[in-house]
Amino acid sequence: MEDNRILVYLDHNVLDLMTKGDSHRVIELLKNNGFTPVYSDETLKEVQRSLGHESNFLELLEEIEAKYIEPILDQNFKQTGQANIHSVLPNDIYKRFLANQLENSDGDFGMSEMLMKFYGGQPDRSFEEIFQQGAANLQKYIKEAFEGIDEVSSDDTIDIEGIKKLIQDLPALMSSQTSRVAKELDERDGSPISEFQAKTGIRPVILKNVKPPNVVEKIWQMLSDTEGFSEIDIGTFFGVKPHSFEADSDRERTIQEKVNAVYHQLNFLGYYRDSKMKKDRRFRASFSDMTHAGVASFCHLFLCRDEDLVMKAAAAYEFLGVNTRILHYKSNKQI
Repeated sequence: MEDNRILVYLDHNVLDLMTKGDSHRVIELLKNNGFTPVYSDETLKEVQRSLGHESNFLELLEEIEAKYIEPILDQNFKQTGQANIHSVLPNDIYKRFLANQLENSDGDFGMSEMLMKFYGGQPDRSFEEIFQQGAANLQKYIKEAFEGIDEVSSDDTIDIEGIKKLIQDLPALMSSQTSRVAKELDERDGSPISEFQAKTGIRPVILKNVKPPNVVEKIWQMLSDTEGFSEIDIGTFFGVKPHSFEADSDRERTIQEKVNAVYHQLNFLGYYRDSKMKKDRRFRASFSDMTHAGVASFCHLFLCRDEDLVMKAAAAYEFLGVNTRILHYKSNKQI
């Protein structure tokens, strides 16, 4: 993405405060310096969740002439590491966003529920049940996507019946691949997070004392002294490099993907971990924060008020050599 403008990504908590009076004078900062504010699909998701205040956010984005940033995907829907900046009215983008949500499944086929259970959530469901439901949801989604394929396709080289059988067998196939992992997870006494902390002795209160610079390296040093971490390197552990068993292990991860991976792992370990991760609302808010940090890596500045987000994003940016600068607003003061 080549752009001579100074791009400023506004986290939702900054936008929220701006709709209530802009005590940090962000609008003045943007205008006086000729900065170009940008927002993403994740911003629109948070606008949608504002319930009754959607127009306030959309009007603000239009007032500050914010641009819409859209990461570019390849033909396999994988990130390319590039992004487009669109000069479109926020209301028009929001309408398109809502239309796309109606047309496409917004489920992640059990991934969110699985991760919530890692943090101690979903107490009434086993990992096996979560995996099975995820497989069933994926099967339903694929079935709906292929609805009417008999009438549409006239290509004799396409094995329609074979495709139908694969879809029918999908839950059983996925169960055969996940049953062992599910069984091992379900046999544990506590959540994987609790077990990890008990095994390593590493918990949020300890990691709060890890100060910049080189936060990721310092935490890794603590982990590498723990039994069981000698066979993995820092890049693989923090998700910067793929495991050999991953389907696309030969593909270089984009900066956005790497930021998301490091951020997620820091949160898992307990470095400025978001609170109440076992709750659905808080889990999704944490996921939004991670996504904002990833998209902001395309920009020059990232404006934010959330200390937990700032600390994890700053640690990830430093480790990865991302040049995005973070402007952290706290207690009505610019830090």
